[in-house]
Order: sequence, then structure tokens, then C-alpha cells
Amino acid sequence: MTYNSLKFLIVFLPVTIFIYQKVHSKNRWIVLLLANYIFMIYWSQMLVLYQIAVTILTYYFAKKLGTMGKAPAGTDHKVYKKKKHRILVLAVLSNLAFLIVLKYSNFLAANIASVFHSEYTAVKILLPIGISYYTLQNISYLVDVANKKVKASDSIFRFALYTSFFATILEGPITRFGEISEKLSAGDDVTPDNFVQGIERITWGMFQKDIIADHLNVVVTALFKSYTQSGALCLLAAVLCTIQLYMDFAGTIDIAIGAAKIFNITITENFRQPFFAKNASDFWHRWHITLGTFLRDYVFYPVSLSNPIQYMTKKLKKHNHRLLARYLGPVIALLFVWLANGFWHGAQWTYVLYGMYYFFFMIIEMIAEKPFEKWCERHHMPVEGWVVRTFRFIKLSFIVVIGEMVFRALDMNTAWTMVKAIFTNFNVADFVLYSGKLGMNVGNWIIVASCFTLVVIRDVLKEKQYPMREKFNHLPKYVRWALYDALVLSIIFFGAFGAGYDSLAMMYAGF
Repeated sequence: MTYNSLKFLIVFLPVTIFIYQKVHSKNRWIVLLLANYIFMIYWSQMLVLYQIAVTILTYYFAKKLGTMGKAPAGTDHKVYKKKKHRILVLAVLSNLAFLIVLKYSNFLAANIASVFHSEYTAVKILLPIGISYYTLQNISYLVDVANKKVKASDSIFRFALYTSFFATILEGPITRFGEISEKLSAGDDVTPDNFVQGIERITWGMFQKDIIADHLNVVVTALFKSYTQSGALCLLAAVLCTIQLYMDFAGTIDIAIGAAKIFNITITENFRQPFFAKNASDFWHRWHITLGTFLRDYVFYPVSLSNPIQYMTKKLKKHNHRLLARYLGPVIALLFVWLANGFWHGAQWTYVLYGMYYFFFMIIEMIAEKPFEKWCERHHMPVEGWVVRTFRFIKLSFIVVIGEMVFRALDMNTAWTMVKAIFTNFNVADFVLYSGKLGMNVGNWIIVASCFTLVVIRDVLKEKQYPMREKFNHLPKYVRWALYDALVLSIIFFGAFGAGYDSLAMMYAGF
């Protein structure tokens, strides 16, 4: 029951909306809670017990942390603070233990066996849906309760409503308890305005997912399977897999945000025109925003502000190593961030390589940004001028598509073979020679290219802060409905449905 499936759109969501609207407002949160667990049971069956277990653990740990304010009279303040810190660490590790055992145990065991040159047969472990997402949400909740940013929930069922919300459980966004918990429990009416806005967002998400991403899947799969020796086709694979991942993930998030909007629940945006970023760091402020902010708040800041890092920085300053003192702390923190980012995506070395790839470029940018701006100033080249912006766009695009190619590669050998081929075996004629053997006919190429052009135009207008919704709402009603119908009909007629497409999963649901 993916978000773009008929089971979700024609059965699950309408039935949930109908029952939700029929019951009294004070009981509507119960309808959402039941819908959440029906959704998870459909995906995970009995594996939902893992989610229930970790929810109960997290709830009671948070209750304990929530009662631990200032040290009671006569209690040593430092000892009390350490006790609270130990409880928080135990709570976080309890969440991570479920994730590590279920998701990474085979990976860890296989690599340990490889080090000792022994054989290892992987044990089949079924993974409950959404574990990577609700684990991070639980960790953010525990830390925020410990830091008094939010109050611990008084109801285990209302906390379960937050950690199991069907609109975020598959692919995020990674929400914070303080941002969404009240709206989840509010029981607001399904108003015509919210319903229309929600359906608009769902339809736009399906446009990206069903027409662009799912059509490209055939080509991308063929390229990564059979054409890893041709540099031209490897570059094509890099570009197309980037577009596919972007359209799949952004489209699915749009459907999730739209579904939540129907109930007047606002979910944090997860994309903000990422290809208009000026560098790799800015790209990650615009792509998978909620994962980036989680890693910033719960990995980067704690590491960079930790006692060992602060002690090291002071020592370096004392010995007049000011440049090293300035950069070493952030660099170490970034290393932890990108290791976490890589491993979060999955138990595979290509994901770790993907994380280290961005770590490398961010360090280069951190060091080179100021000298580059000074160079532009000396040569009377405005940093915001079209020449520099074009250079940055080309540079970033190349970094991103090569990174996504590594991310998508089947293994480390394939990733290295494809990167090497781009620089050593690039033959433009391969585009023509193999274009008809990639699984998509000319008509489908035209459809995908036309639809992606519409997405690009929309992103350009959003980046320029053009008031699209205001302009759209001022159009005559018959024009608005004609555009709605055109969008729906394009999904029906041009969507990647039928044999070979019906079972396509949402790409980020596997992470």
C-alpha cells in the first residue's frame, strides 16, 4: 500500500477521512492512531511489535527524564546531571539497538568475518517499515525532553500517534514532537480548503512519481546492470538516476504532505529547490531537509560542543594554532555527521562512501569559499553574477550526479568502474548506439522530458518567489478546473502503470 497506490488513494485515505470526520472532534486522534497501526500492520504484519516495543520504552524513558529537573536540595548537582545524562544515553541506545540489530547485524557480522577470513552466511531478518524514520523521531523526542525543549507526553497513546503517523512513517519527513503533536491530537475538521490543498499536493506528487520517476526506473536499472563500461552511458545513468531519485522522493513527500494537510496537519517541507544551491553544503540544506536538520541538531552540535573537542580547541589556541583550532572541531563533527548519514541510508559500503564523498567536498568548500570570493572580488566578478552562478550550478550538478551514481551503484566495484569509465572511456556515439536498447521508446522519452520540464519551470518560479498560488487562485474557476483535469488525465494516460510498474516501491521507503 504505497502512497501512490489505489489501495491507499481510493480505500485507506477516503475511509480514514470519512470516519475521522464523522466522530466527535475529541476522539478523532483515536481514529488517526488506529489508521496508523492498520497502515503499519498492512506493511509489517507482526513486525509492528518492534515499533510498539520501542514506543513503550521511549515513552517511559521520556517520562523519567521529564521529571528530572534541577537537582533536589542536598544532592550534588554534577552527580545528578551525570545520572540524567546516563538515562538519556541508555534511552537513545535502546532505540539504536533495535535499529542496529535489525538493519545492520548481517553487515557487521559479514565484515567481521571478512577481517578474520572466515565464512559467514547471512541470516534473513525481516525489517519493519519506517524503522529508520521513527528511530530518529524517538531520539529527537528524548533529547528535547531532556533539554526541556518539550514536555514529555502524558499519554502513551498520544505519543504513539506521533511516532506512528502514517503520512511520515514510510519516507518521512522526520518530524519533531513539538512541531506536530498538538495538531495530531487537535481533531480539526476536514475543511473544503484543506481538502482541496491536500488533493492538489497529492496530485502533484503523483505526477512526479508516476510519470517521471517510475518511467525512468526501467532505463536506470538497465544502465546500472549492463552498461557500466561506457563513460557516456555511465554519465547518462548518473543524470537519470539523480532525476529519478529526486522525482520519486520529492513526489512521495508531496503525497504525504498533502494527505496530512487534509486533516489540517502541517508537515515540515523536505525539499527547497535543491539544484539552485550554491554549493554542496547548501544543497543539503535544501535536499532531505529534515534529515539534515536532525544531523545538525543531534550530531553536529553535540560533537562540536563536546568537552573533548572544546578542550582540544583551547589547547590549539594556547599553542597559537588558530587556523587548526578554527577548523578541526567542525571537521570532526562533520565526519560524524556524514558517517551517520551514510550508515542511516543502509548497511552497504556504497552508502558510507556516499557520505564520505560529501564530507570531502564540504571540507574543500569550507576551506576554499573565502579565497574564492576574494579571487572573484579581485577580478571584478560579482559573486552573485551570472558567470559565478553558472559555474556553481555546473560544479554542483556534477558533484551531485556523480554522488547519486555512487549511491545507486550495486557495490563498490561497480561504483569505481562507472566513475573511472566517465573519465577514461567517454564516447559520445554510445548515446546514439544504445539509445534504443534501454527499455523506453521515443514517445515515453518525450513524455518524461516534457513533464520534467514542467517541474523545472515550477522550481524556477518557486526559487524566484513568484506567487504561484495567489495567481492560480485568481484564475477563473473553469481555467482552474481545466488545469486540475489536465494534471489528473496526464497521470492516468502517461503514468507508468501496468506490467513491470505496478510493484515499484518508493525508493526511500527502503532506507
